[in-house]
Amino acid sequence: MKHKSTLAKLLAKEDITVQYGNYHTAWFDIKDRVLGLPQWKDMGNDVADLLIGHEVGHALYTPFEGWHDSPEKLEGCPRTYINVIEDARIERHIKENYAGLVGPMSRGYKKLFDDGFFGDDILNTDWDNVKLIDKINLKAKVGNLLDVPFNSEEIVYYQRAMKTQTFAEVLDLVRDVLAYTKENQEELIQKPEPQNGTQDLQDNKEKTQEGPGGHDDYDKEESNDEQDTKTEASNQETDTDESGATENKSTAGDASDDDEYQGSVENQTPMEEDVSETDEAFRRKEHTLLDKDERGQQISVGNEFRKEISDRIVISYEELAADRKAKTEIAKYESCRAEFKAYLKEVKRNTNYAVKEFEMRKAAYRYTRAQTAKTGSIDVNRLWSYKTNDDIFARVTKLADSKNHGMMMLIDYSGSMSNTMAQVMDQLLHLVVFCKTVNIPFDVYGFTSTNINLGRDAWGWGHKEEDYTGPSTRESELDHGGLSMPQIINSKLKKNDYEDALFHIYLRKVLCTSEYSYDERAILSKFEDYGSTPLNEALVKSHSIIKDFKIKNAVDKMNLVVLSDGDANRCQIAKSSTIKYVNSDTYGKCVINIDGKKVELPDRGRWGTKALLNNIQKRYGVKTLGFFIADGSSNFWYKISDARVDGEGYGMYDNDERKPYNRQYNKHKCVTFQNTLGYNEYYIVKNGKFLNTEDDGFDVAEDATKGQIQSQFKKYSKSKKNNKTLLTNFGKAVA
Repeated sequence: MKHKSTLAKLLAKEDITVQYGNYHTAWFDIKDRVLGLPQWKDMGNDVADLLIGHEVGHALYTPFEGWHDSPEKLEGCPRTYINVIEDARIERHIKENYAGLVGPMSRGYKKLFDDGFFGDDILNTDWDNVKLIDKINLKAKVGNLLDVPFNSEEIVYYQRAMKTQTFAEVLDLVRDVLAYTKENQEELIQKPEPQNGTQDLQDNKEKTQEGPGGHDDYDKEESNDEQDTKTEASNQETDTDESGATENKSTAGDASDDDEYQGSVENQTPMEEDVSETDEAFRRKEHTLLDKDERGQQISVGNEFRKEISDRIVISYEELAADRKAKTEIAKYESCRAEFKAYLKEVKRNTNYAVKEFEMRKAAYRYTRAQTAKTGSIDVNRLWSYKTNDDIFARVTKLADSKNHGMMMLIDYSGSMSNTMAQVMDQLLHLVVFCKTVNIPFDVYGFTSTNINLGRDAWGWGHKEEDYTGPSTRESELDHGGLSMPQIINSKLKKNDYEDALFHIYLRKVLCTSEYSYDERAILSKFEDYGSTPLNEALVKSHSIIKDFKIKNAVDKMNLVVLSDGDANRCQIAKSSTIKYVNSDTYGKCVINIDGKKVELPDRGRWGTKALLNNIQKRYGVKTLGFFIADGSSNFWYKISDARVDGEGYGMYDNDERKPYNRQYNKHKCVTFQNTLGYNEYYIVKNGKFLNTEDDGFDVAEDATKGQIQSQFKKYSKSKKNNKTLLTNFGKAVA
C-alpha cells in the first residue's frame, strides 16, 4: 500500500500525526490528533482512499467528548450501533467537503463488498432475518450494489441516518433504532458476551497492540488463546554482537507507562444490548487487508525515532568535547602534542595522492563540458581573411561550474573494531585532511550502542528503573538500541576546535595499541565506548542528518562513507515497552516510516542495511562507499563471496575462484566491488593493515651495491604506492 500521510494531512486540514504500526485496523485518536494506520497490502488506491477518508472523517467530525461519554450517558447506545450511524454521518460530511472522494469511496466499498466484508452470502440474504441497524449499514455503505428493502417504518430511520448533523442526533437515533428492534425484531437481538469487569478490560487493553482511545478502539481485546500464545512466545532473548558481548532483552508483553498514550477503557465500554452483525463481520474481515510475509505473518511496521529520542542520539561535538575534558586528564596527554604536529605534516603530504586524483577529475569534468561562444569582438588575427571568411570574431571558452561536494562518514565503534581502531583513526585523519584541503564540507560520526542518554551502558540496559531518566521506546517505534552517534569532527568547527578534534582522533590512534586497545584508557568519552553494531539504526538517523547537511551546505554531490567490520544488529520494532526493556520483534520483513516515506526492509540485518542505503541514494542523491575490515581470512573470503553476488554468497572455498581476488589484493591490498550490498563502491581489506598509511621505510646497508639499492628502492616505492591506494581510490570515487 502506498504511503498516504500527505493525503491524510491535507484532508484533515491540519498537521495531524500520521503513524504506521502493527495495528489490526486503522484508528484515530480524537484527543491527541493521531491517525494510526496498519500496513495494508496493495488493494488499489480506491480502498486506501476509502479507509483514510473514513478515518479523517472521524478526525474532522467526531467529538472526543461525545465519543468518550460515561456509560450512563451512553445508556441504550450499543457501540456497534453508534459505529454504523456515526459512520454514515461522517462519510456524508467528508464526501460533501471533498467531491473527489465520492468515486474512490464508492469503488472502494464495491471492492470490499465483493470480497465479503459485509457477509459471505449477502446476496442471498433472507431480509426478514436482518435487523434494521444492519439494513442501514448496508444501504449507507454499498448503496446501489444491493437492493436493501425497507418497510414504511424502517425507511424513516434510514432517512434520519442520512441527515444527522450532530453527534447528539446520532445517539438519539441509535436509541430509537434499538427501541424499534426490541419491539419488532426481538428474536434477532444478540447480546455480546459479558465482560469480567473494568480491571479485566484494562488488562486486555494493555496487552494489545492497538491505538490509544479513539473511535475505532471498541473491539481491541484479544482472546485468551491469543494472549496465551503471546505469553509462551515472550521469552528472554539474547543478541550477541561480533565482539562477543551479549545484549539481553526481555520480550514479555507490557504496555507503555506513558499515560498520554493510553485510552480510558471504562469510558469506552457501555453495557451493550445488541450488536450490528454487518459491522462485526467487517471488523472480523479487516485482518485480510493487512500485508503479510511469506509465512503468513503480519509485516511489522515501525516509525523512525521521535524528536525526544532523536535529539539524544546525536552527541554534538561540543557535548563530546566537554565530556572528554571531564573524563580525561588532559595534562597527561599534552606531551603528545609535539608528535601530533609532526604527524599532521606527514598526513598532509600523504593526502596529495587523493588531492591530485580529485583535482584531475574535477578539471576533466569542467573541460568536457566546456562551451565555446563568439564574443562579438573582432579577432585581429583573423581580420586578414575577411574577404573569404565571415567568421572573424573572437571566441571565449566557458568552463562548466564544478559541483559542490559534501561528505558524511560513519565509523563503527563496535567492540570488534578495537584491534584495528588505531589504523582506522589513522585513515580517518587522512580522509578528513583530504576533505579540508579540497574544501569539501564534511561531517564525521561514530556509531555504537552505548548511549547513556538513552539508558544504555556498554552492553545493555545499564540503569536501575528508579535511576533511569531517558525516554521509553513507544509501540510501533524503531527501538533505538542505545544508539550513540558522537560527532567526531566536522568542517564547520572553529580553528581551535578543529585542531583539538584532530588531536583527539590522533590520541585515540595512539592509545589504541595492541597493549591495551580495548582498555578503558583508550576510551576518551563515555559516548565513544565500544558497543555492538547498530548500523541500521544509524542509517535511519542518517537520513535526517544528510538531508539537513545538504541544505545547509548547498551540496550537489553528496557522499556517504561507512567503515565497519561486520553485519549490523537486527533492528527491532517495539510492540510495547517499559523503562526496563522493550518487547520487540526482531525477525522477518518490516516497514519503517522515514521522513514521510515508507521503506521496506526485507529483513532486520544485512538486507535491511542494503534497503536503507538504497533509499538514501534514491531520496537524497547520495553516493555510498563502504569499507569492510575483515578480522581474518575466513571473514575476508566470506565477505568477498557475499559482495560478488550482492548478498547471495555462502562462502568461497574453491581456489580457482579465489585466484582473481588474490591477484587484485596482492596488487592493491584491497578487493573492490561496484554496486553491491547497497554501496556504489565497496572495498574489502584484511585486519586493518591496508589502512596503514605509514611507509615501510627506505633502509639500505652502508656497503650495499647499486643493484641492492635499486631493488630496495623499488620495494619501498611499491609499498608506498600500496599504502596510498585507498586515498587514491577515495579521491577518484568522490570526484
